[in-house]
Amino acid sequence: MNEPEVLEGIREGIRDFCVTGACHYQDALENPESWTDNTVLGANDSVSIRFTSIDPTVHALETQVHYVGHTSILISLHGGALGLSLFLPPGEATMIELQVKEVSGNFHFEHMAYEMGHVYEQVRITRKVDVDSVVRTVREQLARLVGQEYVEGV
Repeated sequence: MNEPEVLEGIREGIRDFCVTGACHYQDALENPESWTDNTVLGANDSVSIRFTSIDPTVHALETQVHYVGHTSILISLHGGALGLSLFLPPGEATMIELQVKEVSGNFHFEHMAYEMGHVYEQVRITRKVDVDSVVRTVREQLARLVGQEYVEGV
């Protein structure tokens, strides 16, 4: 119901997180060639965090697999798109599943994540997604990714 608000909340949450200097934010929609930039960082370099959203009804499957193969945090509603988690970098990623009450008890994506060595987070949602809850979960995982302790509100 509020997908544009959720996407903008995540985008701003990542951008604000990176203001601390822990990472460098790039919007892959503004700079698509940055998505597969695998530049080796020096010890004092901040981690590049790139954000994009993929519409599976618009992008070819090959494009979706390509993007997911270079993803550290995959966020999706419970559904077929989470099947793309099979292409996440082995043992390095986080899967955040947005799950409504009606699919409660469906643990296959959680099991897939753990079997592949990924971190799994579930955010319970209703028809209107609590943007703050999703952004908080993303920021917690960003802190883990860049080796920082998560402090809410910072």
